[in-house]
Amino acid sequence: MMPNKPFKINQYQIIPAEFSIQASGLKKQSLQPKFIEVLFYLAENHGRVVPRDELIDHIWGQDSYVGEKSLTNAIWHLRKKLTCAEGEEEIIKTIRKAGYQLIPEPQWQTQASKIKKISSPELVESSINYSIESSIDSSIETSMDTSPYQEQSTNNRQLIEDAAEKINSKTKTKKISSTYILVTLIVTLLLLLYVQQLPNNESPEITAITNHPGSELFPAPSPDGRFLVYSQVLTNQPTNLFMKDTHQMELPPKQLTFDNAVERHSVWSNDGQYLYFSRKDKANNTCHYIRLKVSSQQETRLASCPMRGVYYYLDISPDDQILAVYNKGALAKRTGIYFIDLKSKNFAMSRFSCDSNCTYKDRDMAFSPDGKYIAVARRINRLSENIYLINLATKETEQLTFDEEDIVGMTWFGDSQKLVFAAQRADNRFGFVMDIESRVQKSLDLTGFSYPSIAKKSQQLYYQERKENSSLVSLQLNDAIASSPFPVLQSNFTYESPDYSPRNNLVVFSSNESGFDELWSAKSDGSARKQLTNLKQTIRYPKWSHDGQMIAFLAPLSEDRGDGIYIYSLKNKQVTLLKSPFVQHNRPNWSIDDSEIISAIYGEKHTDIYSINIANSSTKRLTFDGARFGIMTSADTLLYTKLRRGLWQKNIYDVQAGDKVIDGSLFNTLYAWTYNKGHVYYQKIFDDHYQLLSYDLEKKIQTPLVRLPLNSISKTDSITYLATEDRLLYTSSSFPQANIKMVPKKYLF
Repeated sequence: MMPNKPFKINQYQIIPAEFSIQASGLKKQSLQPKFIEVLFYLAENHGRVVPRDELIDHIWGQDSYVGEKSLTNAIWHLRKKLTCAEGEEEIIKTIRKAGYQLIPEPQWQTQASKIKKISSPELVESSINYSIESSIDSSIETSMDTSPYQEQSTNNRQLIEDAAEKINSKTKTKKISSTYILVTLIVTLLLLLYVQQLPNNESPEITAITNHPGSELFPAPSPDGRFLVYSQVLTNQPTNLFMKDTHQMELPPKQLTFDNAVERHSVWSNDGQYLYFSRKDKANNTCHYIRLKVSSQQETRLASCPMRGVYYYLDISPDDQILAVYNKGALAKRTGIYFIDLKSKNFAMSRFSCDSNCTYKDRDMAFSPDGKYIAVARRINRLSENIYLINLATKETEQLTFDEEDIVGMTWFGDSQKLVFAAQRADNRFGFVMDIESRVQKSLDLTGFSYPSIAKKSQQLYYQERKENSSLVSLQLNDAIASSPFPVLQSNFTYESPDYSPRNNLVVFSSNESGFDELWSAKSDGSARKQLTNLKQTIRYPKWSHDGQMIAFLAPLSEDRGDGIYIYSLKNKQVTLLKSPFVQHNRPNWSIDDSEIISAIYGEKHTDIYSINIANSSTKRLTFDGARFGIMTSADTLLYTKLRRGLWQKNIYDVQAGDKVIDGSLFNTLYAWTYNKGHVYYQKIFDDHYQLLSYDLEKKIQTPLVRLPLNSISKTDSITYLATEDRLLYTSSSFPQANIKMVPKKYLF
């Protein structure tokens, strides 16, 4: 079977030679070559389950480190493209612990034979010439690096074409014989082998701009692409802005800010004179948007920004008159996008985003090069965020992306017709280019792609390559000698939100091992891993019921309606949606008798913890002071945290605010804590390290357990206590390595 042979799967036409998929009646869509290779191999092996290792070896060779994630990525994209009709079985099926299977039988397209059995010498000669040309063209395609980062030299291609022309000329003047044909083919093959050995004069398309230890984040190129500003995050050091001269890469970067505050996102003015960014100073409890004149280092404060938050998105209009920022006005109910008038004397600021009766929150933004539109990343909840296109004159809004979990940067390319954006799905980051007119979307084969930024005049694409994994780590508490944490589950995949059930001696957690964040279980030592769900969507924050028969977790509702609490039954292996009157839930927990779900509910007027009865959907408000996460320690007592530091406690039948149990100076985490028999185990954040501690609620004694490096514990994830073994299990992540890279504009075509 020819490797370029086209075939059909249901209503989809696949043309491997063009790396394309086309649904009936729709435009052709291009896919990465490796994705098509995976699909072709599954089609070739229709009727059997193809193991992951076999696919990796066949497509990626022995580079299994690259292949593991790449295969998961390929399967995810193929499933997105090859959607099945309602009632049909999925097209690519995951067979647990076995591999993947293509379910529909492929329909291979017939091709005309290249050499036909005919008697005319002239026709035979013509057929042979065609065969040689096709062989050369095929050899050129296969000899070219399938990676988007390199292409064959034009000189090499021309050499092959010249050789083909000479061969064709000779064959037209000589009598065709089997010997001559054989010699011709041998010469052609030898020539091809020689050409492949020629040096490639083209430089790699990807250029590494930074490669320092730590994280270089949020690239901001000057309009001409020569200078690149980025935020540098190092352990135990302030986060400042640096500027790199891309024409003199041997020179060290120039530091632009010198303070103990945090500067992250930045953007250049279109004339290349000014740099705009936010400065958040925790020590002085201030946050401001700043304009820096790059040549003189002169700074001007433009507006204040909220102290709460990490990402301060901003962009500037093509005429340099409006700075769009992520902000929250004094009278606003929520954060959103504001416009700062840069031409006004006092930098007047007005709100652009919706603020009342909204079911979403605008976050990131990007002005189109013609100034007519603004692209906005609009978040429904933490599991659903998509890009919308807004006409600035008419406010007409159109949704561009669907079913995305998290948008991690976007930028316009060219003449307002293409939008480059990054999306994070199941803890992996992917890049895309969308043609605004046709809505055709092309994948970018760039690892860890996020926060892209285009140099507006030179059109180079800069982006942040970020690699990070999370693992499950255990800390033994009852050793005579203080122990160190050790990994329980650690690989190229993510393992998050562990919760332990003493009834089953099982840990439940979420993992992206299948290509989606699904629910998994394992024994406390990490063995006997088992995938519990196959929802193919993001699952977060699983919690066992006290009887060990059910698991509650958070996942998106359909049609961008918010998030819902789902319950997995260990008995019948089914998932049901909790009938809740709310659409904005937080991390679920259980009442003592397992009859109710306890969760914070995000409302228009307040956010507090509610109980939701599983049987009849009745609700009750339990807190009245902005609680975010709670654990029932008895039938009527709730231990909880809120945005203000400290741990709080209250009787759920009392409508008054709760009482402080641990002061904020000792307890400064929101989610990384758990409770067991009068003891609270929690993470504490210091300026230069993290700690795990325990607190005896009765004796009011705090005991340090272990000191750990910064960022070694996820401060937004859960901690669980294994009572039968007296140890803690939590999510750990290494300090993420992030670098800035650049690709030329031709890569985006």
